[in-house]
Amino acid sequence: MQSARVGIAVLGMVLTMCSCGKKPEDTKKPDSTKSTESAGDTETTESTDTADTADTTDTADTTADPDRINDMASSAGTEDTKSTKSAKNTKNTNVLAGMELVEQYNFQGAVENFETALLNNEDKELAYRGLGIAYMGLGDYADAETAFLNSVRNAEGTATALVYDTNYYLASAYMKQGKYADAEKIYSAIIGLKKKEKDAYYLRACAILRQNRYDEAVLDFEKAFALGSDDVELVTDAFVEMQAAGYTEQGRKYLEEFMKKREKSLDNGEKGVICYYLEDYENARIYLDSYVNEDDVQRLQILGQTYEKLGDMNYAAVVYQKYLESHEPNAAIYNSLGVCLMNQQKYDEALAVFESGVAMGASDYLQELKFNLIVANEYTGNFEQAKAMMQEYLQTYPDDAQAKRENEFLKTCHE
Repeated sequence: MQSARVGIAVLGMVLTMCSCGKKPEDTKKPDSTKSTESAGDTETTESTDTADTADTTDTADTTADPDRINDMASSAGTEDTKSTKSAKNTKNTNVLAGMELVEQYNFQGAVENFETALLNNEDKELAYRGLGIAYMGLGDYADAETAFLNSVRNAEGTATALVYDTNYYLASAYMKQGKYADAEKIYSAIIGLKKKEKDAYYLRACAILRQNRYDEAVLDFEKAFALGSDDVELVTDAFVEMQAAGYTEQGRKYLEEFMKKREKSLDNGEKGVICYYLEDYENARIYLDSYVNEDDVQRLQILGQTYEKLGDMNYAAVVYQKYLESHEPNAAIYNSLGVCLMNQQKYDEALAVFESGVAMGASDYLQELKFNLIVANEYTGNFEQAKAMMQEYLQTYPDDAQAKRENEFLKTCHE
């Protein structure tokens, strides 16, 4: 499960590229299985340099330029003077086609459309922005950074909602590359213009925390909490970030304080989620059990993971299976069920579940499902099948370091 804190959605695109605030991953995975931060939380692929050949815009500057946002806002008088552009212009045919492919998770095809758009002199701000989003989906964060910088440079002198959105993506590309100071500058520039931008405070806190400046990060987390006083997801995301940075006990205090202050206004699902993060699995189970027949995928996943944490792997699988039996197919649930079955060494069943998830096609979990399907084939002894699937996987996600290591292992395996 992922958290989406990437700013304003434009052109109907809602992607979760942010590297902060991860939701609970599938628990007790075999070492080989994985969970992605895909584009959706989608992680990885081949870099191409064709974006630079499509236009002569200077791309040598690879650092953030927060003054650019301030200058635009000054010339506009207000950041909302011109909110967004529409790609639905007859002159932006390839931009629109590229965005449609992004929505279908066909990122490589989208790259080709955006490159064609640039060659055909379609709107450069939109084309470069779309190109950056496609590169993010492919895990090519360096080229995504360049594309987003070009998009901002080609904006028409006003700090529109589109410009803010692009800068959020740019900061995310910096975070993905470990350029935390550059990301911090972007978020600071946004905060300078939007004093109540909760997500910018939260994300800047993440960037600062990655630079081991805990006390400063806490100030921003607390500002975000003050602006989102009832936001359960915000405080749990912050806890996960603190935990990852080695500040688990400090993060727990925020969760406990939030629970104490808001307990009367929280519903059982929210209480259950907080209990899960506090490792109070018995109470998490009690609060979340009623969601076993509900439509809320997030809470159902956490319920299943709670049972896994309690050691009841069989019932955890039942939780996931009951959802699939009574609802439309869901890639996230297929993945959770598959991993749960792998943990029970039911490899043939897990293989079938991962296959069902992959067969759904485009989803936030497609890369993860494909990888776990390869691992399931290994466990069932189908090494030749796993090798063939891995080669296809690496063609789509060539920068996936874990897959590369798994590929080296597969080279030593024989039927």
